[in-house]
Amino acid sequence: MALMSEGAGMPLGLHKVLDDTSLRLSTRLGAQNFMHAGRFGSMSTAADPARKALSRFLTTHKISQRRLCKAAGLSPSAINQFLLGNAESPKADTYEKIAKGAGEILGRAVSVAELRGTKTVAVDIPVRSYVGAGDEIFVIPEDEQPIDWVEAPPGMEDAEATMVRGRSGLPLYHDGDVLYHRRVVTDPGLFRGEIVVAQVKNGKRYVKLLERGQRRSRYNLVSINPAFPPLEDQQLEWIGPIEWVKKTRRRF
Repeated sequence: MALMSEGAGMPLGLHKVLDDTSLRLSTRLGAQNFMHAGRFGSMSTAADPARKALSRFLTTHKISQRRLCKAAGLSPSAINQFLLGNAESPKADTYEKIAKGAGEILGRAVSVAELRGTKTVAVDIPVRSYVGAGDEIFVIPEDEQPIDWVEAPPGMEDAEATMVRGRSGLPLYHDGDVLYHRRVVTDPGLFRGEIVVAQVKNGKRYVKLLERGQRRSRYNLVSINPAFPPLEDQQLEWIGPIEWVKKTRRRF
């Protein structure tokens, strides 16, 4: 099945959030017509896919160009000039520095392939969790057979895959959709207003809309499906932004 991407009474104006999230995911997380906001200029179009991939990576993970350049030990303009189309694709050693810097920021390994949005061979990854009632994620133990195997999106060979079951993800996700995500060690507040996988401290795991809580370092987890109430003032161990969605073929 071809890989596709798609974006997120209802509390906190979730109607609008779902519309906005759907638009963001469809345009930002792997859509074929994704374009960087700046002009690419007259540089070779061969580098355009790499520009789009790097821009998408920065946007998805809320990393500024300046912060990444500093972590990678590069000049502040190194990434900016490439994304604007005023410079050709970075050399291999520069990409390695960028990947290392991004890894330090996110607290996980980042590959050059992930930054470039490419892969050399098709890689299948296991689906070891699914979304059930109340947006809760149920994990399949490592010693048991996975639910399925799915092809990893470009540069996401290290991602986790979670399958949606039933109507729990409506109206944003449907039965059979696969959500690709990776855990990040960073301030969850950077992803307020986003649909994320959230691991509650000493608790359960969910796919929810992340919002600010009433207390410091606490967050509200708002249900995608309005039939379920939000979880308020939760402490989180980690989060994983939804980076790619494989949509199931639906029959009408």
